[in-house]
Amino acid sequence: LSSWFGGLGSGLGHSLGQVGSRVASLTGHINFTKDTLIQGTEEVQELSNSRVGRNEIEAIQTILRSENATLKNLITELKEKASELQLKQQSTNYQYSLQRETQVRLLRARQTALQDQVLQLRSAALSVHFGAGGGPAATALPSFLCGTSTMTWDFADINWSQQEINRLSNEVSRLESQVGHWRHIAQASMAPRTKSSDPSEICNLQDTMKELQQRLSQATGKHQHKMTVLQNAHKQKLTEISQKDRDGFKRESDAENEIIRLHRINQDNNIFTDNQQRNQLWA
Repeated sequence: LSSWFGGLGSGLGHSLGQVGSRVASLTGHINFTKDTLIQGTEEVQELSNSRVGRNEIEAIQTILRSENATLKNLITELKEKASELQLKQQSTNYQYSLQRETQVRLLRARQTALQDQVLQLRSAALSVHFGAGGGPAATALPSFLCGTSTMTWDFADINWSQQEINRLSNEVSRLESQVGHWRHIAQASMAPRTKSSDPSEICNLQDTMKELQQRLSQATGKHQHKMTVLQNAHKQKLTEISQKDRDGFKRESDAENEIIRLHRINQDNNIFTDNQQRNQLWA
């Protein structure tokens, strides 16, 4: 009986040992399965997070591309508007310059014709009164007043051109008055006269001639001074226009550089987005 119990105990011990080893093995399998499930859960979570990050990057990329396209369109519109405004301004200035230049040329031509007429009438009056070579010689008008200036004027300054036109109009009116005066003198001189001329009338005419010559000399000096001032103003205006042109070219260059910079930023953004996508795919 004792031997039977001993065999039974040893059998039970052996069975319990096998059961314990199986339980330990099963526990190990369970732990391994648990670790595998935890690792799989973490990988799924990381994959989900990576997808969310990828969606965010794609959204950012879409926004950047939209902003870059908007900037490009805005820059193009601004360049077109700037070119259009510049052309309109140049066209307006050119038309106004042509109009003012035409007016000034007509007034100068009228001034020259009237001055020639004054000279002819005065010479005729002197020749009738004093005879050939008997009186003071008629003073020729200076080349400044007899010729049309060949200088190319800058009529961009509206105030200056209007003042010049007003001055020439007044000068033409004055010359027309002188033409009428000398025509009256010439007609009176050509009328039949008695053999004995009034000495007082001759003296008065000589005094009048001297006074007119003096006035003409003073007017010539004033005109020469005005011409010098206008020439200096013309040079200064040309300098200002050249400076404006240089500034305009600089602004255009800056705008082109800004466009290039924005284009590079767009390229860098695209490269950065592509690299992010590649890294996510490889991860």
